[in-house]
Amino acid sequence: MLEGSYRNMSELEIAINDPVSKFIQKPILLPANDSVEDAAKLMLDRKIGEVIVTLNNEAVGIVTEWDIISRVVAQGKDPGKTTLQEVMSAPVLSVTPSLKAGEAIKLMSRNKHRRLLVKEGSKLLGVITLSQVVGSSRENTITLPLLEPASGSRCPYCGSILRDRDELSSHIDRVHVREEILRGAHGPNP
Repeated sequence: MLEGSYRNMSELEIAINDPVSKFIQKPILLPANDSVEDAAKLMLDRKIGEVIVTLNNEAVGIVTEWDIISRVVAQGKDPGKTTLQEVMSAPVLSVTPSLKAGEAIKLMSRNKHRRLLVKEGSKLLGVITLSQVVGSSRENTITLPLLEPASGSRCPYCGSILRDRDELSSHIDRVHVREEILRGAHGPNP
């Protein structure tokens, strides 16, 4: 199985039950006083979407492609004179390598982050990104609401959550079967 590419829900369920250590990518560390321009060139060269910002050999923030676009380019700042510390997102959330990927996804979703640091004690092991776990292209991505357990019954046709099986049955008859009959999918209209 390719990471981030799932043929069915059971493969995704396996992935979200795996520890985040399976998805770690090696971090690229840059000092806080390095320029955004240097970071952008390194990100382009290494084909990565983020760098970890360090101060006194400690991870203190993260700079992503989005940070460069929104906090430097869009504001007309000079990337050669702007430091990483000026535009980094901080603090950066971290998790342990044994945390399940599904729990990491929930943490990212709740905090509106797409990346987490993975640490063992104070040692930085790497970064986990949302796209590594749930997919990196539209056709391979599973929407995040499907990762949360639903209370009730989910419609297999449209994904709606209904209170119970009776409501689900009524919904399918009313919305999906009737819709098909009206379009002529099941023979002539009654």
